[in-house]
Amino acid sequence: MKALFAMDLMGGKCVRLQKGDFSKVTVYSEDPVMKIEEMIQGGAKDFHIIDLDGARTGQRVHHGIIREIRQRVKGYMEVGGGIRDMEDIGYYSETGMDGIIVGTRALEDPDFFEGLAVFRNIVLGLDLYDGRPMVRGWKTALDRDIREILESAERIGVMAILCTSIERDGMLTGPDYDGMKRLSAMTGLPIIASGGVSDIDDVKRLRDLNVWAAILGKAVYEGKIEIAEAIRYAD
Repeated sequence: MKALFAMDLMGGKCVRLQKGDFSKVTVYSEDPVMKIEEMIQGGAKDFHIIDLDGARTGQRVHHGIIREIRQRVKGYMEVGGGIRDMEDIGYYSETGMDGIIVGTRALEDPDFFEGLAVFRNIVLGLDLYDGRPMVRGWKTALDRDIREILESAERIGVMAILCTSIERDGMLTGPDYDGMKRLSAMTGLPIIASGGVSDIDDVKRLRDLNVWAAILGKAVYEGKIEIAEAIRYAD
């Protein structure tokens, strides 16, 4: 299992939100690139970077900072937030992203979703609140069956499914283990678990669930999980 160290970008800063609420924000660094370098020096290899302003506006905002981060990261790196057209996917592919997270446009536009079949680095963002998929920066519920979404993703050739438990995101309350089990039973695609990781025991339990990767965010920034320890147990 990969340990993916998260960084959310808003207003040019490294931040974390609670349950995706833009009014509940904590700033962890005024210089995201320097923070990434600090994490790399601590042993971090793989990263999950989200352009929060992009997610909110529907167009990429922090692509310059993200390009700088990519130049420093030698391992796996995925990016998301406001990626809603082929131009954005092409831009980030040229930037060297291993994973490009698409959510809202793919889930709302069947033709766009079908067109993703030409790529091999697509991560489908499946953001769940009370078992329902959410789109547009977690603000709008989508009236689609999860199983049908996963079947379409398999047919198209999506690389992985990023499953975020919105209720637990940024709350340090532990991942939605039951939800991850149900999702894994529905698909053979690799699962990236996101939301709620609070300590090293959560990392161990996710590893035992055989998810492909786990997102580590607030628990790392607040010192509840050491980077080296997370990598040791994840790998």
